[in-house]
Amino acid sequence: MAFRMRILVSRWSNCSSNSVVFKRRFSPMTWYNQQLEKSPLVVKSITSGVLFGVGDVIAQWIAKAKDDPFDWKRTRSATIYGTFIFGPLAHYHFNFIDWFTRSKLRLAGLRMAFVKMVIDQFTYWTPMANVLYLFTLPLLLGHDTGYAKDNVRRNLLPILKVNWMVWPLVQIVNFSFVPVAHQLNVALLVSLVWVSFLSWKTAHNPNKIR
Repeated sequence: MAFRMRILVSRWSNCSSNSVVFKRRFSPMTWYNQQLEKSPLVVKSITSGVLFGVGDVIAQWIAKAKDDPFDWKRTRSATIYGTFIFGPLAHYHFNFIDWFTRSKLRLAGLRMAFVKMVIDQFTYWTPMANVLYLFTLPLLLGHDTGYAKDNVRRNLLPILKVNWMVWPLVQIVNFSFVPVAHQLNVALLVSLVWVSFLSWKTAHNPNKIR
């Protein structure tokens, strides 16, 4: 009897151990991190595309009237932009400012986070990224370059003003506490709100993008 009990306990222990391994093996976060290590550019680009698409869905859900049809073309364009344009560029941007501040300027801690934030927000990246979004999205929706230029002229300054009220603090926290491999993902998660604002802003005017 005791021998049979030991066998049952042993089998139960093995099953429990296998169950723990199974749970760990199929943890979504663990799997995502593994894919991120294997193919960081691809994973970040896909993540960017998904979040840009979701952000546009949220913006339309908030802004559209009850009887307005949902604009799937706009959501598709936002997803394409996030996947093939913003995601790859942002991947290289975050890697570059990390390399530059660590290897060239030899900074660390809060000083490094602050300099990263300044580069990110007040040099090339933030103005370029917003111009690129405002110019590219109309083209993806079938408008001509004249319309795209007018979209930049009409919306860039108001968007930058709101941007600089929000993103400097977000990026200081991001650059201070998050490993560089995940900094873009943290920015993209915060961007769910930001992209919703961008989509709303570029659509909420008399000549809204369609």
